[in-house]
Amino acid sequence: MGSTFTITNNNLKKQTELLNNILIILIIISLVIPFFNCQNVDIQNRNDNIRPKLKFNKNGKFKIVQFTDLHYGEADKYDVLNLIVQETVIENELPDFVILSGDMFSSYNVINREKYLILWEMVTRSMRKRNIPWSITFGNHDCEGPLSGREIVKMDQSYSNLSLTQENTDPNIPGITNYNLKIYSSDFNDVNGNNSNNNLESNSLISSSIFIFDSDIPQCNQSGSWGCINQKQVEWYENESDKQGNIKSIAFVHIPPVEVIDLWNENMVKGDFGDKESCCYYTDQSEFISTMIERGDIKGLYFGHDHKNDYHGLFQNSIDLGYGRKSGYGSYNPKYLEGARIFELTEEPFSIKTWIRNVNGELETQKTHYPNSFSQSPRYCCTHEDHIDQSSWTLFLIGYCSTVIIVSIIFYIKRTKSIKQIYTVIEL
Repeated sequence: MGSTFTITNNNLKKQTELLNNILIILIIISLVIPFFNCQNVDIQNRNDNIRPKLKFNKNGKFKIVQFTDLHYGEADKYDVLNLIVQETVIENELPDFVILSGDMFSSYNVINREKYLILWEMVTRSMRKRNIPWSITFGNHDCEGPLSGREIVKMDQSYSNLSLTQENTDPNIPGITNYNLKIYSSDFNDVNGNNSNNNLESNSLISSSIFIFDSDIPQCNQSGSWGCINQKQVEWYENESDKQGNIKSIAFVHIPPVEVIDLWNENMVKGDFGDKESCCYYTDQSEFISTMIERGDIKGLYFGHDHKNDYHGLFQNSIDLGYGRKSGYGSYNPKYLEGARIFELTEEPFSIKTWIRNVNGELETQKTHYPNSFSQSPRYCCTHEDHIDQSSWTLFLIGYCSTVIIVSIIFYIKRTKSIKQIYTVIEL
């Protein structure tokens, strides 16, 4: 006679818990092993003189992946999910270059210097294993921990020869990560892979460039509560633009300019204004966007910071302004799936094509939004107080309105009863 085996709910629950525990242990092991490997890296003495050069391919194309708001360090489980996002996007796109456009870390949650090195191994793993160069700029949360901005830059530069991050050392220019990366022509052939060619900086060899701006500037006054672009940075950009002959370029920054609200209110865009506000900065003094429009060389400026916003569009028929897609699982969630914005630059004639790829590996079709009176957003850059107290104010307003409605109903009922009583007395 055969025996039967019945799985009870308790047995199933215990088996599920056991499998979850095994999975957690495997994940921890996968994180610890790279840590021991990176402990052997002497970040002070690496030979990092040779860096890769960015170049259009033989088809005249150059692909960029923008990871923004990864927020590594928020929690171990989120860091593992961040790796999945980066692996999925990079494996599907195989870009020529990756820009980490700020808030790579939730540095307020990183308790010691050693943790940065562990996290940086994770942040850069997907690029290093495929030999893809990258660079960084700072968001408002990257430098809130034990390491300063300059120390983070040095860590990145020393960690791998694939890092193209540069440090601004001019004390007159605010910000640490203001720099310009050249993209060489598809005809350029650097046989040696180094800077031995004295004519490398010849404008005839440079087809485009990537301007990177640091918006983690604390001295913004009324320009922006979260950071801004200073007039000195705009002057630096103008000088760089003159040096390279005003060639067509693309640019990245973390905090969005206030013009992104004008873009939503006045132009057709692709994507969503999920935050319903922008924690941006005002550009009246710096003339950041108006200078780009006047010069006509930067054809696209892209940013992050507002996690639920992911729209982009042509502003004043001159420059494409747009949000990336929030890439990481730390901090508050995006409106749609985590992922990245992708850019394909065409060398001749210069153009920028962009799309979103999410954590599932899917290409997203972003909806088209047309300006209308029902979806207008006030031209206002939110402050820290707005951001912190948003939920409290929402609850307060809901409570207040509910109270007013309830009191009004009670008053109306009592008044109706009083009127009926008066009519009853009169009839009697």
